[in-house]
Amino acid sequence: MRVKFLDQAKTDLMEHNQYYREVGGVALASKMLAQIKAPVLALKDNPEIAQPYELAPGIRRLVVARGAFLVFYRVSADIEVLHIRRSERMPVSAQELESLSNMTE
Repeated sequence: MRVKFLDQAKTDLMEHNQYYREVGGVALASKMLAQIKAPVLALKDNPEIAQPYELAPGIRRLVVARGAFLVFYRVSADIEVLHIRRSERMPVSAQELESLSNMTE
């Protein structure tokens, strides 16, 4: 099983990378992205480790980077990462995740 980052998740990673580069430089950005990506890539070994997301059936929510980020994904033929957001933001709606899940790789 492969881990695929869909378009929005790729954009999210780029935005988080840019933010951490601006506030703390390349080292901080690299550290934060590693704390996000490592547990996500590990999903290939145990894709159902994260709890189902209560607001969107078929979507799971993985907490990463010591609780700083939430990774929303679904398990199909592959693991499709839909969205990565700061945990302190408002909860993501089922409609928002549905629109993201229709985006391509």
